[in-house]
Amino acid sequence: MAVIGLGIVWSLHLPSFAGQLQLVSTVIGALLVLPVCGKYLLEPNRFLTDIKHPFYGSLMAPMSMSLMLIADYLTQVHVESAAVLLYSAFALHLFMMVMFFSWQLTHFDMKQLYPSWFLYPVGIISSTLAGSKLGFAAESLQLMHICIGAYFCMLPVILYRLAFMGRLPKHCRPVVAIMAAPVNLSLSAYLTNFSDPNPVLAGALGAVGIVMTIFVYLCCISLLRQKFQPGLLALTFPSVISAVAIEKLSQWLATRYEDWQWLSLFGAIELFIATSIVIWLSYQYAHHHRIFSIIKLRIART
Repeated sequence: MAVIGLGIVWSLHLPSFAGQLQLVSTVIGALLVLPVCGKYLLEPNRFLTDIKHPFYGSLMAPMSMSLMLIADYLTQVHVESAAVLLYSAFALHLFMMVMFFSWQLTHFDMKQLYPSWFLYPVGIISSTLAGSKLGFAAESLQLMHICIGAYFCMLPVILYRLAFMGRLPKHCRPVVAIMAAPVNLSLSAYLTNFSDPNPVLAGALGAVGIVMTIFVYLCCISLLRQKFQPGLLALTFPSVISAVAIEKLSQWLATRYEDWQWLSLFGAIELFIATSIVIWLSYQYAHHHRIFSIIKLRIART
């Protein structure tokens, strides 16, 4: 999702190259997510085991969310393919959400509640981007309101768990960064789908989004000093979607409130930080799995 989102935010800053940027980022994103989908198709028992886990099960949501973002790009290329992919991704997301929450609520433990639980009820808002372009504008707007409502309902519960129920396990701490993702994803979808957004709601989402983004940056200072672990990749999408949201917000504000044009500078800073985080953690991930060594070995053999 971070790679696809990075293409979106760069296209907002460089509209002349929007088509090329989104094409490259979508192709790379598809190459990353399709093997994950294939793994679960070939190993259904593993899928059922992972979806029941309070931590790993919640991190499966970006799989269907990524497919929804790919469908959004396909609406510009091949509408029929976009529709098939969107319906499939939407159904998959709903299925995983029902499976995940039905299991977690029947085995509820407040200490097992993580910020990544946001991803199912709020993450489905990703479908509204393609949905509004495929003739489901009214349904997309209704779904968007439901997702935003779900975010504000879940937020105090998540904050209570983080504040009063002890520290997260060490390997789970990077998901704290996900606190910035739902609100900024909601803001991005809201400004994309509404031609005349409510200033109060947009302002509220923007204010919370900026606070959460700064919180994520503070987390990055500590987390990026640690030895690399795959869980640190949780920092990528929140930083990217924050950059997308702030740029969309600054572009909208510039058309109505000239005093807020300075916000575009903050958007440029977020773009630089998000790009740096994605590149750095991608390099660390490749080095961790010795991908570079494997590539060099294969080149040497040829």
